[in-house]
Order: sequence, then structure tokens, then C-alpha cells
Amino acid sequence: MNNKQIKDLINDGYSMLSSLANFDWRDYRQEMLDYELKAEKDHRKNCPWNLSTPCSSKLIAQYFVLRGIFSATGSMSFRPSDILHCKLSHLIAHGLNDDHRFDLYGMMEGFNWDAFNSIEYSQGNLISVETVKEVA
Repeated sequence: MNNKQIKDLINDGYSMLSSLANFDWRDYRQEMLDYELKAEKDHRKNCPWNLSTPCSSKLIAQYFVLRGIFSATGSMSFRPSDILHCKLSHLIAHGLNDDHRFDLYGMMEGFNWDAFNSIEYSQGNLISVETVKEVA
């Protein structure tokens, strides 16, 4: 996958979660995005080397929001030890998945999770696993 395909896939997946923004008095999608955006900006600010990346902080944050949704919909068990190093966005995603009012599976119907899982985060950039294998 090239950078444009990665960006389009993430934007499409994040758009599928739009009903989380208008469900009730809380904008769950925005809460997850704000958390991940702050984490990525802090990572870039505190990085000891210059991160020159074609990916914006917002795109990286959207990627991690989708990671949280994948974690919540892909795993039916959540143990207390999972919380030790857990991100707030993942906790929100798991909470939404447990709440019968939200249908995360329905929201994400048709999303290409296989393509999404072929993307990895690497020092402020999103790369395709296939690209890594080709270089090796």
C-alpha cells in the first residue's frame, strides 16, 4: 500500500465512526481523537531526533482510534492487567463495544480490516507491512 492508500483507508474507517460523534451529549469519537492527537504530538515533541514524516499527527491519531475499535471488536475479554498500559481511547472503545446502544460491528461493516492490519506505526509514520517485507 502506498501513502495515499493508507491515508484513504484510515480516513474512510474514521468516517464510519461518525455516529459516535452525534449519539448523545458526549462526542466519543472526538474524545478518542483528542487523546490520541495529544499523545502523538507529545511523542513528536519529546523525540530526541527529528521526525520527518509524510503523515500528519491527526492521521496518526485516527489510526490509533481505529486500533482501539479493532481491539474492542476483536476481543471479547478484557482483563484488569490489560488496563495497566492501556490508552484511554482503547478503554472508551471497549466501553462502547460493551454498551448495547452502540453497534460498532454495524458501523464498521465493509471496512477492510485486513488492509488496516497490514499498516504499522513506526516513529511518526504509517508503513505497509508488505513494504517492510520487500525492503528486507
